[in-house]
Amino acid sequence: MTASDNPERPTDVDHGAAQALDDDHRERENLADKREAALDAREVQADARDEAQSDRRKRATHILAAADNRDHHAEARDAAATTRDTEASLHSFLHDSADEYGPALKARRSAAIDRTDSKTDRTSAAADRFELAGDEPTSPNVDNG
Repeated sequence: MTASDNPERPTDVDHGAAQALDDDHRERENLADKREAALDAREVQADARDEAQSDRRKRATHILAAADNRDHHAEARDAAATTRDTEASLHSFLHDSADEYGPALKARRSAAIDRTDSKTDRTSAAADRFELAGDEPTSPNVDNG
């Protein structure tokens, strides 16, 4: 009986095959560990990306709310300016005073300043929206003339 015929006594060939299997197993475990580490790194990146997107969404919502608020205040100022201007014009028409620099002129100047401030607010709000969306910084309701 030879050494290769005895199943209890491994030969050098069997020992080499067992070593190759161990090496192959270690290599697979090493590759699995690397894949798991890469997966963990991707999960961390995805979490960071999600958090950054959430922060951008919150900031965009805040900016849009502020722009809407400025537009609302501009509309209110315009309405008040129109009312003052109309009252001043009516007063001047009905009273035909010789004093051209009276309260009517001051009311008209105040209305004009309010309209200028409103235009500035609308332009600023449109510019903020442009920063977020990449659209033109003017809307159809804004008079740039």
